Amino acid sequence: MRGFLLVLLLASPAFADNAQHKEGEYGGVIPGQKPDTATRPAKPKRPPPRGTLTWIGFEAKDGGAQLFLQSVAPFQVSQKVVGSTLVATLDLTKLASNTWRRIDTRFFDNPLSAVTAQRGRRGRSIEVRIAFKNSKDAHEGTVRTATEADGMYYAYLTFPEGTPVANDKATDKSDKTNAKPDAKDVEQ
Repeated sequence: MRGFLLVLLLASPAFADNAQHKEGEYGGVIPGQKPDTATRPAKPKRPPPRGTLTWIGFEAKDGGAQLFLQSVAPFQVSQKVVGSTLVATLDLTKLASNTWRRIDTRFFDNPLSAVTAQRGRRGRSIEVRIAFKNSKDAHEGTVRTATEADGMYYAYLTFPEGTPVANDKATDKSDKTNAKPDAKDVEQ
């Protein structure tokens, strides 16, 4: 009888935490924190090779913005403004999965509108292109680097609060309701 109860007790089903993230809850990388292995699959046994951009993160802060770039080893960041876009060149050579995807930041209270990463010319660097909502705000970010508690290396780019963007098209249309259309307003 005891053997039967012991088998029954040990044979009870294991319950897993299969809860999905609620809408708006962030499920990505948090700088300095190791992934929660209870809710995420185990990390690959081998870390990505040196020279790989492993993650790009974004956080809206007090009307400004902070980007973080993650890799397994230290890397250099140089910045150059081209029109209304900031091009941050990293001395890395590979993009990890999903780092090439566009990050749409337009709907957050911050000066940035989008972030994309791509291989640079001749494959010797990674270019992170940061587009601004207002071209007046296009400038280099403040760079801070650190190796965090998770063993990964991070470069943080911080941007201050931006200039408000006025919706000029809506006001232009209301002002022109009684005026003759310009040549540029007439579709051909």
